[in-house]
Amino acid sequence: METLMMQENHFDSILVVGHNPQVTEFAKMMTEGSVSKIPALGVVAINFDIEEWNELEEAQGEIDFFIYPKQFKYYMPKQIRTALELS
Repeated sequence: METLMMQENHFDSILVVGHNPQVTEFAKMMTEGSVSKIPALGVVAINFDIEEWNELEEAQGEIDFFIYPKQFKYYMPKQIRTALELS
């Protein structure tokens, strides 16, 4: 894996946007294969128990939520609902 250089440790979240198959492969790599396939417009939140970005390693992430478009009308994670209410 190519090393990611994060400039600021005070950021506690990053957003990664991309295309398949790379996005699915990245999620698999960071969560020990917990995700089989991320469909178009799918959203996966992965938590890492780290203090600084340079501690980030493969297979140490835990999925917070995984949703895809067909679920949006039935389920919206609290984090997304809160963000939409703030905007």
